[in-house]
Amino acid sequence: MEEKGFAAMSVQHIADSLEFSKANFYHHIDSKEELLYDIFLDTLEYSLRHIEEIVSSDRSIPDQLRALVEFYVSLMFDRRATMLVWFRERAHLTDAHLKEISRLEQKIGATLEGLYAKGMNAGYFKTMRPDVLRMAIFGMCFQLTRLAKPDRAATAEITRQVQELACTGLLTSNQQS
Repeated sequence: MEEKGFAAMSVQHIADSLEFSKANFYHHIDSKEELLYDIFLDTLEYSLRHIEEIVSSDRSIPDQLRALVEFYVSLMFDRRATMLVWFRERAHLTDAHLKEISRLEQKIGATLEGLYAKGMNAGYFKTMRPDVLRMAIFGMCFQLTRLAKPDRAATAEITRQVQELACTGLLTSNQQS
């Protein structure tokens, strides 16, 4: 899907890529749309579990933000192909599948916006619209999919830099006036 796009990718391409028959594909999956849905569903459920774990932890709010950024960075590198397909191919989902995917996305969004609102109320975060903050942090991390997957040391440094951006912004303390 990443290489050809959903419409141009055939079940035969998938079968060839995975080195099994087209019949075997259909034995396990009803259609390529079902495969797309399963990929989205798996990624959303995986993300929701990790995000809920971070937000419900007893870590400080700034440490929850750092953990969230660390999760996002790892998601973008470890599931790069899925994340690239995510935005390009969701229009190919059936209405029923899109409704379920949207429900899970809204649950993730509400969980994150709750964290951001709590952080603002506690004075940790600048006052901003929680939905804008959610999109800005995710969007910043999503752009990492454009990089080749780095080694562990580089991933740790990238994570640290994105955490720094998320936690303090771009201006140095000398320039914030």
